[in-house]
Amino acid sequence: MKVQFIWPNFDCPIGLSIGVAYLSGALQAAGHDTRILHICEWLDYPFDLDRIESDVKAYDPDLIAIGTGFPHYPEMGGTARRLKDSLGKPILFGGIHTTLNTKSVMDENPWIDFANVGEGDDSILDLVTALQMGSDTTSIPNVWARRNGGIVRNPSRRLKDISKIPWMDLDGWEFKRITENRRGWVNVYMNRGCPYRCTYCHNNGVVKVLQDSFKTKSTSSAELGYLRLRSIDDMIAELRHIMNKFDYVSAFSFNDDTFTMDQEHMKAFLLRYKTEIGVPLVCNTTVLDVDREMLEAMKDANCDLVRFGVETASSRIKQQILKRDFSMKRTEEVFQICREIGLRSFAFNILANPTETREEMRETLALNARLLPDGLKVSLGYPFPGTEYHDIARDLDLIDESKHLHNFIHDTKLKYSEEDRLWIDKVRCVFWWWMNVDLNNEASPLYAELVKMIEAMAPDEWLDPETERRLWDLDDALSNVLKPRQITHYTIPFKDRPEIAILFLGKDRALSKEVLDPH
Repeated sequence: MKVQFIWPNFDCPIGLSIGVAYLSGALQAAGHDTRILHICEWLDYPFDLDRIESDVKAYDPDLIAIGTGFPHYPEMGGTARRLKDSLGKPILFGGIHTTLNTKSVMDENPWIDFANVGEGDDSILDLVTALQMGSDTTSIPNVWARRNGGIVRNPSRRLKDISKIPWMDLDGWEFKRITENRRGWVNVYMNRGCPYRCTYCHNNGVVKVLQDSFKTKSTSSAELGYLRLRSIDDMIAELRHIMNKFDYVSAFSFNDDTFTMDQEHMKAFLLRYKTEIGVPLVCNTTVLDVDREMLEAMKDANCDLVRFGVETASSRIKQQILKRDFSMKRTEEVFQICREIGLRSFAFNILANPTETREEMRETLALNARLLPDGLKVSLGYPFPGTEYHDIARDLDLIDESKHLHNFIHDTKLKYSEEDRLWIDKVRCVFWWWMNVDLNNEASPLYAELVKMIEAMAPDEWLDPETERRLWDLDDALSNVLKPRQITHYTIPFKDRPEIAILFLGKDRALSKEVLDPH
């Protein structure tokens, strides 16, 4: 059987889908043929329905599987309709938007035949086998299917031991171009699931899907089987396979939500990683899931960067909107340990959350100045449908449904007054200037004047298409003056990624570009 995957990755940072890579790998391991259309303008494949239709027709698949991340769902609905009208082949939707909004996805797209809910490693194999054998395709766990004008809502299956899943298919992508664009970084996963219930994250929604399907009141990811670790042998073997096959790998980025959720397992893994793999590793975790011993073990294994979700400094936003029970004191302690042992740190932040005030946003930037991470990213609040965060914003009538965004970097769908929206856009553009004011050093008065300058800009001046570029050029010029004088400050290294700032701390301790990209 031939399966055509379509992965939308346009108007956002370049990257392959690990989920699609594993699904393609599982199908190939079972003897099927797969092809991946990676829709990405950075790879010379912008979103173009005519081209997509032509390429899918040329492949003539038996099943079309389309990924539906939140930002690109509308375009993928139109793509599915075009392909159904043109080819008449079975179409499967999958991805996190489909998982959290399955009924509306099926209702809004009557031209799709199936919707995969949750993980698809087994369900896509079962579906392809049923199509091949001409047997029943409407009773497959994890898959909703159309039958006799209605929809069959099959329950979720018990989650799989992820050490038994075939490895990623990396040959189906322009892997060399993608990896070189990302300075040699390769994304991998050591575990699946997350123990936390943050409102803005899809994990909270997935747990609710599992609760409903398993008919249980338990909200524990562990009890639901959602938290799973790969065996050390399997992880090391796949990493070694990737390194042997692709000689341009410079680092492995573990995109697990909480890399150190089982510290003893991770310590054992890191001992082997150090001797058997050795290239720098980067990971995500939380300040609640590390201590000095764990961080030192990571540093010893050549961990070059550890990324933490700081998100906000506002206790009100943290408790009422994000529901993150991470104390400020603990956050500051962990970042201090990282500095003491020479382990580079990175902070994720969300500004412009529902009901958030300017003062609370400034508080978050001031916190980052105190934490002094080697790098940080600022995103804007995005109410993904199916998340509790979306429901909070919807119930407060704070979502502008007329807006359709492909990323959560340059704008937000949340409603603010025109005055506040203008201020938020200014902060988004040069957020690190506010942080540099809070560093309270020789450069702070200079950045304070720059902040005053842009806060005073009238809307027509600010909205000039050249304004951002001029400000970034000014930032470059000032940074180039400060660096020889060894004055600590934040700046941006890449004009195409202005949501990321890095720290210049003097004495050549700036975060290198090779280990910067947090994706």
